[in-house]
Amino acid sequence: MPLISTTSEHSQQRDRQSSTPIGKHSGALHVLFYLGLALLTCHELDAVARHEWRLLPGLNGLDDELVVTAFVLLHIPIFVALFWLSGHRSDTVRLRSQLAIDAFLLIHALMHFAMADHALYEFSPPVETITIYGGALVGLTHAILVFWAMKAE
Repeated sequence: MPLISTTSEHSQQRDRQSSTPIGKHSGALHVLFYLGLALLTCHELDAVARHEWRLLPGLNGLDDELVVTAFVLLHIPIFVALFWLSGHRSDTVRLRSQLAIDAFLLIHALMHFAMADHALYEFSPPVETITIYGGALVGLTHAILVFWAMKAE
């Protein structure tokens, strides 16, 4: 199968494979999911400015310039994997990946909440509230709606 297909047959086959509300890649659930992923992505931009690595064991004692470079470069393959898996053409892979990211958004927010009083915690509203806690709310909402839609099928 070619990497890029312009045939209507391929398009029709893909549409048949993704005919459920959950599997339909362009549906509102996916827009909601991608909002959560966008909030996480923006949080990682803020994390560089706020020296998030200083809160992480093993990284907190390293030179900031070195860690900034490593932090940014390590996020490239992480986000490539997240984008690829969350947009995968297999409904099962896409759904499981999206639910795993939803769970991460929730756990991530809980970790930030737990560290909020740490002396090295530099995050502050409104960016923190929107990207971290907004991401958790979006992830929770997405997961609930997915499970609700699955139950309805």
